[in-house]
Formats: sequence, C-alpha cells, structure tokens
Amino acid sequence: MATGLLLRQMNGVKRVLMIAAHPDDEDSGLIAALARGQGVQVAYMSLTRGEGGQNLIGPELWDGLGIIRTGELEAARRLDGGTQFFGREYDFGFSKTAKETLTFWPPDQVLQDVVWIIRKFRPQVVVTVFTGTPRDGHGNHQAAGIMARRAFVAAGDPARFPEQLKEGVEAWKPDKLYQLERRRPSESTIVIHTGKFDPLLGRSYFQLSMEARSQHRTQGMGQLQRPGPHTTGVALLKSNVPEGADKGIFTGIDTAMVGVTKSLPADVAAQARPHLESYEKLVTHVETTFGALDPSASAPALAQALDELYMADDALGGVKDADVHRDIAEKIGVASRAFLAAAQIVVDARTDDDVVVPGQTVHLTVQAWNGGPMVLRGAAASLELPGRGWTSKLERTTDVAPDGSVAPGTMATWTYAITVPDTARSTRMYYLRQPRDGYMYRWPENRPDLWGLPRAPAPVFGSVAFTVEAGGEDVQLHHAVPWSYVGVDRSTGQYRDPVLVVPAISAAVTPTSLVWPQHRTESHTLTVSVRTEAKGGSKGHLKLEAPSGWTVRPGGYDIALADEGSDGSFTFHVSPKGTVAAGAYTFQAVVKTDDGKEYRRGYHIIDYPHIQRTPLFSPATGKITVVPVRIAPALTVGYIMGPGDDGPEAIRQLGAKVDLLTPAQVRDGDFSPYDVIVLGIRAYQTRPDLVAANQQLLNYVRAGGTVISQYNQYEYPRFAPYPVSMSRPADRITDETAKVTVLQPDAPIFTTPNKIGPDDFKGWVQERSLYCVGKWDPHYTPLVQMHDPDEKPIQGCLLAAPLGKGVYVYAAMSFFRQFPAAVPGAYRLFANLISLKAADWRKFEAAEGSTPSPRLPPPGRR
Repeated sequence: MATGLLLRQMNGVKRVLMIAAHPDDEDSGLIAALARGQGVQVAYMSLTRGEGGQNLIGPELWDGLGIIRTGELEAARRLDGGTQFFGREYDFGFSKTAKETLTFWPPDQVLQDVVWIIRKFRPQVVVTVFTGTPRDGHGNHQAAGIMARRAFVAAGDPARFPEQLKEGVEAWKPDKLYQLERRRPSESTIVIHTGKFDPLLGRSYFQLSMEARSQHRTQGMGQLQRPGPHTTGVALLKSNVPEGADKGIFTGIDTAMVGVTKSLPADVAAQARPHLESYEKLVTHVETTFGALDPSASAPALAQALDELYMADDALGGVKDADVHRDIAEKIGVASRAFLAAAQIVVDARTDDDVVVPGQTVHLTVQAWNGGPMVLRGAAASLELPGRGWTSKLERTTDVAPDGSVAPGTMATWTYAITVPDTARSTRMYYLRQPRDGYMYRWPENRPDLWGLPRAPAPVFGSVAFTVEAGGEDVQLHHAVPWSYVGVDRSTGQYRDPVLVVPAISAAVTPTSLVWPQHRTESHTLTVSVRTEAKGGSKGHLKLEAPSGWTVRPGGYDIALADEGSDGSFTFHVSPKGTVAAGAYTFQAVVKTDDGKEYRRGYHIIDYPHIQRTPLFSPATGKITVVPVRIAPALTVGYIMGPGDDGPEAIRQLGAKVDLLTPAQVRDGDFSPYDVIVLGIRAYQTRPDLVAANQQLLNYVRAGGTVISQYNQYEYPRFAPYPVSMSRPADRITDETAKVTVLQPDAPIFTTPNKIGPDDFKGWVQERSLYCVGKWDPHYTPLVQMHDPDEKPIQGCLLAAPLGKGVYVYAAMSFFRQFPAAVPGAYRLFANLISLKAADWRKFEAAEGSTPSPRLPPPGRR
C-alpha cells in the first residue's frame, strides 16, 4: 500500500492549500481525496491551535489544550495524507464578528501569516473554508475567510511584506481560489467524489477522513466511517489561468514535472528537461505495471527515476531559482521513500532512553533493515546533531560486510554514544519559548524555517547512505529519520515516543492557584513535588520563597532523589502575618542542587494515545488569591464531574467538604448525604450514569435538595426539571467585560452569604457564559441579564426554579474558565450558589409573589 500511495505523489507538481481558523474546521474528505487519491500535496493552515476551545478528554485548557489540538491535527494529517501549518493567532475564545476578532488579532499580522504560508508552500490552488461573511458564524471563521481572499492576491505582490523575501521565500501567485461549499452544495462548480472506494486504502476517502476527523477527541468529534457515495463541492472564486470550462481543480494549470523549468531561460531548461521527461516516463511505467508486479520488482525503475531527478538538479546547479530546486528536492524525497518501500528497506534510529537531560550520554542505534532482494553497497550511517556542544562517537557496527555491503535479509546497525551538552535546550513547542504579544504568538526571529510548522523537528537524526545498481547504473541514496524511543507496554504492546530533552530537575507547586477566604487565619499547605531525570539521581536543597507578609514553615528541605525518574513531595505550611489584604500572592519553589545549579521551573508531559507526547513548562509557583468570601457552615457537596474542570478544587478551597461521585454512586441515586449536588460542565454529554439517574437526581431536589447544573450542550433540555429550549447556535456572551444586570438583587444567590455587586463581575476571562437557554417555563426565574455589543439582552444564563421542597439552578456562567484564573467575583458568586438553601429560595419567592418576571420571553416547550 505504501508504495502505491507514494507512486501517486511522484507524477506531477500539484499543491493545494486549505485555509480556516481552528483545528477541526478543515474538510478531511477533500484532503484525503486529493492527497491519497490523486497524490496532490495538500496542506491545511489553521490560524490558531484551538487554545480557547473546550476539552472533552481531560483538564487541559489554554496552552495545554493548544498542544493537544496541535497533536490532533498532526494525527489527522497522518491519516488523510495532508501537511499541517499554523498561524501565530491565539484562540481567545468564541467571538461573533470578524470585527471583534480583528481587534484581538491585528489584521495586517494575520494577513502576513497567511501570505507567509502561501509563499512557503507555493500552492497552485487555494481553498478557503469560510466565506468571510456573517454566514460563517464564529468571528474567527469570518476573519479566516477574509484573510484567505486577501492573501490570494497579496502573496504574489513582492511589495507586500517584502521582509519575507529575505527569509528564503519568494512572491507566489496562486492560480485559483475556491470556496468550500459545505452548506450550499448546489453552488459548487466542481464536485469531488469523496465516497469513491480506493483499493489501496481498502475503503473510501470519506471513510478515511472520518477516522481523521475522529482524532479531534478534545472536541467530541468522533465519527462513523459510513460507506457509500459522498461528495465535497467547491466553487471557483478567482482564477489567474485562461478562461475555460472549470472541469477540475487543476484545469488550465501546468502540473507536469517538466513544467517546473518554464520560468528558466530556454537554454538552461533544456539541460534539465530530458532528465525530467525520463523521470516522468519511468514513473508512468511503474504506475501502469504496479498492480501486476511484486512491489519489489518496481524498485529498480524507481531507483532510475530517482537518479534522473539527481541529474536534473545537477544540470540546474547554477540556477538561482529556489522554487525549481525546491520542487525537485520535494520529488527526490517522495521518490526516495517510494524506492525504500518498494525495495523493502527500512531505516530507523532508536535510543535507549526516552527522556534525557543535559550532560547525559545516551546511546542511539541506526538500523538499516534490508528486507528485499537488492544488495546495499557502501552502506554507512551518520548522525545529524544540533551543534552547540553535541558530540557523538561510533561504538560498534553489526552485519555490515568489510566492503560496506548489507546483504538481502539482514539488518545492519551502527550504535553511537551521544553526549548531550550542559547547554542543550529543552524540548519545547517553539512558539511557547517567548511570551505572547497580546493574542499573537511570537515566532523565533532567527528561525524562519520553523514559522508556521506544528512543532520544531527533532534535534537528532540518524541516516544511512548506500548505493544500489539499477538499469546498469549505480544510484546513491540517503535517508534520514528522527531519533525515537521504542518500548513495550505489557498491556498494549509496542509503542514509539519522541525523545525528550528536559532539565535534570522539575519542580511544581500544588495547588498552582489557591483561593484563600480572607477571614481564615489558619495555615494552609502548599506541596512542592520535585522530580529528577538525571542518571544517578540528584541531591540539593528545596525552599519555598514567600511574599512579604507571609510565613513559610519549614524553611526548606534537603532532598536526595536516588535515581532517574525518582520524585518526592514536600509540604510547606503557609500563613499570613496577621490580617492579610485581598489580592494575589505568589510563592516560588527553588531547588539548588549540590553542583550549584538552580531550578525554578517545572514541566508536565501531555500524553494521550492519539497524539505525540509533549512537555509543557511552567514556573514552579503557587499563587494564593485572598478573597473576601464565605460559604454556608458545614457544607457538604457531591460533585458529578463531566470531562474535567476545576470545580471540586474550587469548592474545597472555599472550605466545603466535596466528594467526587463515582458512576456507581450516581446510578445508586442516593444523594441524600449532600446539601448540594453540583454537575460539572457537559456532564450529561459524558456521564451516561447521570443520564440514567436523572430522575433520582430530580427526586433528590423534590425532597429538599439543591442542584447546581453548570453549562451543558444541546442535549440538556431533555434533562431539565421543566421545559427549556436552546437556540442553534446557543446564546452565549463572549465579551468577558459585558455589563451584568442583576434582575433579582434580593434573591439569596446575590445576598447569602456574600453580597454580590458590580465589582464581582470585573476581571472575568474569555467569556461570561455559554450555552444559555433561549426559552424556559415560567417556573424558572431569570437572575441576570447580559448581552454582547449590538445584540439583544440575554436572560437565560442563570436560572433558578423551585422543584418540590428543593431548588434547581441552571448556571451557564463560565465558572470553569474563571476558577483557574482565580477570579474573585466568580468564586463569591459560586459560593452563594452552593450555599443556596431551598428554604431561603421559598422565602424570596414568597416575598416577590408568584407572578413571573415581566422580562421573561415566551416559555419553552418540550
């Protein structure tokens, strides 16, 4: 299969760039049909890494979520055959207009990013996913559609962003611009049959694309791989080729390999043209005979084709046209991989350690498995190291004959000892090495080769060079692969991980953020965990530096971590010196090792089965935010967690006893031990036990209990105690500074035990609320009113209703965003919610009377 798919990529030069705003905006069916089916080089540019989205599979948000979603796009592209690019834009969350989006992202910088990727990738065809109009919904989508159209024109103008032309790219004028027509298929000028069955894949492109889309697990994008006919349509927006029937995406575009020389002087092009013509004939021959041959039988012809590319490049050695050399180099890479697959030659580079630290020596074995019938002559391995003090030494070689040959059916190995210098940089996402400039990442100024990539390449590559005989000629090949670690998990089998370079010591403070009720005088504990990855372990001293006005006991710990992978936890008791003012206070953990090195940071490895594991670094600090907040005394809370949020820890910090309820406890349906049950975000989407026990939960309220349901999605109306409905898309307040009008200021939610006022709605982050209900039964009382600029007021974000002897609250306020940011007002409001007593609510309703609020919209219906 690998050889056949690579053969499709060898013939011609065809590139398509798809542009949108987020991970999961792309059309994987179109990518798969073009990349896998036609051998087109297809790339998807996502302006953002999806940091502002939600996370169905874990607790990571913001930068951590951006890392996961970067990995999810990489995983999707490995399946559908595309390449992945990104912009510098940080996903700040949902917005409703392009105007709003482009107040966060400077328009000229966004355009610059898209132009850079067009000039770097050099597509003949650009496909914009979005229209650039309000029809796109999300303001980020609208902005992406606008910028795709502008960049299509700007990329070919050398006067636009001329500084880019000094960084290894040239102005590039794409031939065609298409609009993806997901929602208006009748407007399509070209229809691509993504449901076509591909014998090399054993399924259709659509089925493959649904597996690719299912990699977006954080967003709950799991899909059925449905067989049968499916299509994707695009409409032509602009064209720089002669007018004519638009019968295909590449109609009117010269995609022949010999066409790469058309911009060169005729006498220069003539030197390379015969080799490129021979290359195309050899590829066509292999393609037409491939199905009838053992794949290894095509290896000699592929080697000859590769040799023709080498000779074409050599013939153009004096040509300064970088685009021509890039085109040939890209085809050399594809042809090399196709030859290796057909010849059954596998090159690998495996280390004996998956995590290394500066100063360590690690062993790397380069392997060349000659599984086919050809003899590899003059085989030799080499390493590509980053420089800056990295050194290597060849220690042993196996199964390589004295003349350098590797016989069929054998595996040659070269084992090196690599010393990682003390100055080696840790493995980090390159775009996180510098602080953001507002809502734009900063790309490293001296590394334009990284700009737009998902992540930096591995620092170490192992390669093998050898010669084979093909068509009576010697053909030289060279193939390099990144270093990796291959291990075995006894429950799941073999796995492969990238090798990570990390500091010898990692420190972390738990909790990283702590809300401290101002009236409390007792000490609180901060735990510092310290881990070493140094061979032979680490020794030193740990202390916790306190801000002015606070004491820390003990003063420090001597630490001795015995070996690589050892860790320890150390508890510090912190307390204020007398009365402490409201505000934020930062505590810094510091480890000083016996060799005099100091460590003030830590990392944790983000690792899920479907993505490449990646460390995320952060300061070894704990922040205490002192807040004037109280809760009801002796409060006990049962928490039904959804996909993950910080609600339980926030409740603990407020001083309540909180239990995370297991599926068994929820299904049992006995919630009577608790004063209040809190449903985590999207709990109905992720907890089938809650769905099954919903009537028991409502019976708990009827018996006098309190339930606080945080935001859920469109399935929620099925489980509410009274009829509600959500608009599509659901109402939400994306402006975190939007004015909040309290509709019922005497309601206990705003009075007990904390008096809620305007200051409590200051400092919120990302958004006010999401998935508010649009209509509701008169039993509900709306408690707040908000709206985004130039929009109608929304009241369905915080509703309370009596149910039997108890009270039920739907709270679509984005508390889950505010808890990690330690927003004081959000904690105070949430403290009142969990302190809400049914008796207090009944007193409030009796005082207000039974007439529904005049602000109520028409009641919803089931």
